[in-house]
Amino acid sequence: MTDPTLDDLRDESNWLEWRARAEAVPALVCGDLVTTDQTRAEFIEGSRLLRLDHKVRAGDGGRGPTPVQLLVADVLNAGRFMNAIFEPRRTTKTTSVQAVLLGRCTVRDDYQVGWTMLTTGAKASERFRKDIVAPIERLYPNPKTRPMTVNVGKGTEHLAFPNGSYLNVYTPNGDGFRSGGFDAAFADEGGEADVDLSLDISLAVLPTMDTKIGAQFIVAGTGGRVRAGNLLWDTLQDPAANVLWHGIPETTDPAELEAWEPDEQHPRARMREHIELVHPGVGYTTPLDAVKRNFDKMPREQFLREYGGQFGTEGASDVLIPPAWWERAARDDQPTSPPRDAVAALKVHHNGTCASLALAWEVDDTDLVSAALELDGLVDPARRRVIWLMHWQTGTDQLANTVLTHLRRRPHVPLVYDAFGHTEAIALQLKKARPRPLLIEARRNDIPVSTVKLLQGLEANTVIHYRQPEMDRAAAVAVKRAFGNYGTFRFGPPARDPDADVTPLEAAALALHHLDERAPSSIRPEDAVQF
Repeated sequence: MTDPTLDDLRDESNWLEWRARAEAVPALVCGDLVTTDQTRAEFIEGSRLLRLDHKVRAGDGGRGPTPVQLLVADVLNAGRFMNAIFEPRRTTKTTSVQAVLLGRCTVRDDYQVGWTMLTTGAKASERFRKDIVAPIERLYPNPKTRPMTVNVGKGTEHLAFPNGSYLNVYTPNGDGFRSGGFDAAFADEGGEADVDLSLDISLAVLPTMDTKIGAQFIVAGTGGRVRAGNLLWDTLQDPAANVLWHGIPETTDPAELEAWEPDEQHPRARMREHIELVHPGVGYTTPLDAVKRNFDKMPREQFLREYGGQFGTEGASDVLIPPAWWERAARDDQPTSPPRDAVAALKVHHNGTCASLALAWEVDDTDLVSAALELDGLVDPARRRVIWLMHWQTGTDQLANTVLTHLRRRPHVPLVYDAFGHTEAIALQLKKARPRPLLIEARRNDIPVSTVKLLQGLEANTVIHYRQPEMDRAAAVAVKRAFGNYGTFRFGPPARDPDADVTPLEAAALALHHLDERAPSSIRPEDAVQF
């Protein structure tokens, strides 16, 4: 399909065909989509007022709305109260929302819109003048013949339509919203809002919509540094919200994000490939070269927030492991022993208050569900793995002797440890033992890589765990904590409980990661001898 004109998009089949190009881009979340004759007419009118049919796109030289802009419109047109549009930079998400709201103001009587940018009041005014007022003045140079009144007075910026509709621009606080009643409130650059601003906007806006049928609160933006209490992040996590979110999955191997293309130092890097796969604006509004230029100049964590559809890890309070994944992977029985080719890993709490010794090994765990998945080619039976907490204790008293006793019973099992703090101190004691156990010092990069591998295994349903109180508690509270470069992370305690114990997960993840270097096994847990 060649670029459709605005008139072409009035036809539902043309609209759906053009939108399908955006639907082909893998989304982390894509909520309900609705298109009707009226919603298409509204978006087309808004696009006309913004002169999208005249502006040349930087990515392909075309004109008119892009496929993802139709996708944004149809997410909003599904009519949910809470809405989050979390898209990479240069996806024209703001323009898409503006087109929808301008069109509604034109078509619907008495439609009231409040819009702000959660950066500065000056920025909101600037964007109003450049994004909305400038194209309208180009279309209608004579104020007397314009189909709306334009007011650019500082602090009173608005559009007033003859049908009683208004689009008002406010500074980024709740004061302007409190006195109004809105059919739609649009908070742009939601990722930039701190906790206080997020709360102020929410408390101010939400009551203004109580008496409005079909009211909508729309939060859009790119990833911010802080998650906890951020308006955009909280809306993304709201199960009642309609969400559109494109980005690089957080479970992506960090080594793939280290460079634009594979090179001698970064043989597994493939950032270009990820961007081409998940950025719905590349090739339309954004040339790939422009993204590459910013990749070269930006710190990696910032690039992933701006262009990779990821949030920063400051104040992360959301649980990293979805409860549904953990429950699906659970087994009610307990293993009798791991096979010879299991891998053990040790992790001591950073305060030395507790310690975990975990194991990982491969199994033939075929059940009715697994067998069906294997027949469908969705699960590779050779890659189903167990993680098991073999020992957990408070403190570190006699920990080295306890670990050594377990390793003596299975001399072929290596012990992986990270050389940090209390864990390294225990490893130094083990090194003095004779005969010395098989010890593997984890590299620094193994920690974020192992975290990602465990998440990937749980997501793909290729990791099994047994119900154990300490492991289950860790999975219920572990959050994302920044570690190293390139936006990498590890399991960490939540901000509300910085001393929480996540060592069972940390140890299990390291054991699972180093299992790759061991020969596979097909022994069932119940067939193994007592450990």
